[in-house]
Amino acid sequence: MAYTGTTAGILSNYDEVLKTFYLPAVQEQLNQENLLSDILRINEEDVSGKSFTVECHYGRTKGTGSRADGGALPEADYQKYKTCTVPMKYHYGRITVSGPTIAATRDERGAYVNALTSEIEGVTRDLLKERNRQLWGSGYGILARWRSTASGTSYTLQKKYRGNSAGGDFFGSTFGAKYLSENASAVPVVLTVSSGITAVTVDTSDVAVSAITEGTDYDTVTVTDPSVTEAAGTFYVRPASLVSLTSASAAGAARLEMMGLRGIITDTDIDDAAVANGTYTGFKSASAPTADTLQGLAVGTYSWWKSQIDSHASGRYAGQRALTFNLMQKMFDKIEDRAGKDKGPNIIITSKAIRREFLDLCYASRKTVNTMDFKGGGNVWTGVEFNGVPITADPDAIDGEMYFLTLEDLAFFRMSDWDWMSKDGSILSRITGYDAYEAVIYQYAEMGCKRRNTQGVITDIAYEA
Repeated sequence: MAYTGTTAGILSNYDEVLKTFYLPAVQEQLNQENLLSDILRINEEDVSGKSFTVECHYGRTKGTGSRADGGALPEADYQKYKTCTVPMKYHYGRITVSGPTIAATRDERGAYVNALTSEIEGVTRDLLKERNRQLWGSGYGILARWRSTASGTSYTLQKKYRGNSAGGDFFGSTFGAKYLSENASAVPVVLTVSSGITAVTVDTSDVAVSAITEGTDYDTVTVTDPSVTEAAGTFYVRPASLVSLTSASAAGAARLEMMGLRGIITDTDIDDAAVANGTYTGFKSASAPTADTLQGLAVGTYSWWKSQIDSHASGRYAGQRALTFNLMQKMFDKIEDRAGKDKGPNIIITSKAIRREFLDLCYASRKTVNTMDFKGGGNVWTGVEFNGVPITADPDAIDGEMYFLTLEDLAFFRMSDWDWMSKDGSILSRITGYDAYEAVIYQYAEMGCKRRNTQGVITDIAYEA
């Protein structure tokens, strides 16, 4: 039977299916499927232009005191606030449908659904995974860290918490190839070092991982031969998710991904966690020594803009120690002192390996293990109880670390919920030069913090992988 319909008419049918059939389900999955996405509050109100403005309360009034009968009253003072900015980050998912597929499904609404289902489910699943990874990162998009080259097309990636043979021990050292196993797309990021890290160059050649061999201390990947030579400090990111840095770059200009817990819950500036080569940390060019700060506040200037960090006595990543109840209780008390009783911490999140360490600790001490349910935005989650607070595991949580969160002081700052890009009146748009159409789902959002010192992390915990 000859095709007699009009493309425009069929596209409008597809638009309707994408809008009414898929969008609500996609929004619900992306906002509720992952733990962090579900439990963090959403702020859509404090927007100013392309950013959100946050008032950070860091000091109390000095206008209090006790005096003698008839003595002068305390001098009036005020609460101390510092305004900071949460800049927007822009997130997208893109699908394509061929012209012949559109023509073949012109008659039945169910046919439209069948043609789109695999693409929509795929892009939603991939967005979920990528966003959850970002929520545990520092905005630099680190997927893996280079260890050594076996040949022009074979590379080993760091997988040890400490003691890596090249590039030092920093955030991302434990990843191995886990973020390349589901999405093999990555480009190398090479550091220029001269009395400090003076440039960060993001390559444009996708290394296109074609095979992964998992190991105990490192993973080996087979790739196309990239156009750069890896060296200590090289790491890998998704193509176009990071921008190169030079001495003229503005602080934070490179980061395109959403901020995550590793960048927020620390006592350093953001680039110190990501830009490192085993000798130097942070992008500290001689001509532009501005650090990459969280929300524009440098920890060297604002001492109160630091989280509670409990690391090994020799320094973070310098050694490992056993998890103990005392370690956990000390961190819990620190957070409670700053957040207020019954205000924080609200939840403890860690990896599955560290959760097993906690359970082993309970069994060894014959401590009763209780579970408790807690509600997020749309789901009910289950955790192991500690001081009336749930301990739960996230598949993307950082190895060897346990995070104590005060949820009231964290938020998703977003301009809108997930939506289809349709400013020109149509969700599906023709791809120039091809018999195909595309649809793009997007969200403008960033993860931000109101009080950094009500968040904490125990690092350097020994665990059995």
